[in-house]
Amino acid sequence: MSHRFTPRLAVAALALMGAGVVHGQTVSAVTNPNNWTFSNAGQIAVPGMTSASFFNAAGRRFIVTFAAECAVDAPAGNTIAWTDVDIVVLRPNDTTAATLAPTNGSGDAFCAANGTAGYDGWESNSITAVGGTNLPAGTYRILVRARLNGGATGGWFGERALVVAR
Repeated sequence: MSHRFTPRLAVAALALMGAGVVHGQTVSAVTNPNNWTFSNAGQIAVPGMTSASFFNAAGRRFIVTFAAECAVDAPAGNTIAWTDVDIVVLRPNDTTAATLAPTNGSGDAFCAANGTAGYDGWESNSITAVGGTNLPAGTYRILVRARLNGGATGGWFGERALVVAR
């Protein structure tokens, strides 16, 4: 069976090729190359991981990605200790407007212990969350917070980045 190539077929093929193309715009991006360790029992803001302020129209979606090199300190034999991160949307007065799924709560492991005491088993990990669809129009910032879980005695984040895009 042979097909004759026609301009109409060419237009249809080009339309299909472009159907999956997504163009994004970076709204804010911050990086921090410095190592940071923490050992507090509660949730703590990750230094340098707060975005610049940006305006978001009512119900407009934005995408947030946090990435870091990480390790967890836990007693020898503990392979269930972990750190989690929460990606938090802040209002201009620094109150929380939302914590984005899947990062809300302590159940999401960003980095885990490997059973040896001390900081080893370094990994480079990332998490992506979608927000904005249930927020009113306004100015917001994104903040990353970290927490220790499961008997972790310390968390270590190295080179890290926070990117907000549409």
